Amino acid sequence: MEKLFEYMAKEWSVVSQAPFAFLIISAIIFGLVYLVSKWHFTGTLNETKAANETLRERLLLKSEQAESYKERALKYDDKVQKVIESDSISLRERALELVKSIREFSERHKREDQHNSQAQQAAMRKAKTEEEKNATWDYFTNEMMRLGSERNAEYERRFRIDAILLRDEYRSRMPDYEPLDQHIDMLYEHPTNYFGYSAVADDLERMAKTLKQ
Repeated sequence: MEKLFEYMAKEWSVVSQAPFAFLIISAIIFGLVYLVSKWHFTGTLNETKAANETLRERLLLKSEQAESYKERALKYDDKVQKVIESDSISLRERALELVKSIREFSERHKREDQHNSQAQQAAMRKAKTEEEKNATWDYFTNEMMRLGSERNAEYERRFRIDAILLRDEYRSRMPDYEPLDQHIDMLYEHPTNYFGYSAVADDLERMAKTLKQ
């Protein structure tokens, strides 16, 4: 501001000759300065509001996640308690029911894979050019990977926790039990294919029928 006054003092002779033009120019300059300042302030304010809104959304998400984890933990604790408190007969029934469900699940997905394989063979026979064969191969390969991912996700969602809980409870009641497959514990976690599903079901069934009633 001091420099502005010094400049006006130096140029006063020019300004005094055209005061009206000077006032108009000054008004325009101050108006532009005001608009720029307002734009900057508005932008900063909007950024602050957006940041606060994002923070609130994150806090809400964290709160919802915490509630979800708490609910899962309570359900898990309840499930563990029911397994531990089961007598031999109830535990056997629970295990054999799970074995049945795992085998039905495995057979259903096996049929889907067989259907996909047959469809691939038929499509490959119809393909005439190398380009068509490559496209057919890529399509059914992706389809096979999709089915595999869905199958593993379903096992983890429906059976993994129950299978491990029952396995651990049976092991605690039969400390001398030795599984036939030395890698069976890994298969309980990630069976990956039909051999793994079958191994888990067979191991649970064997323990259920071995424990004395």
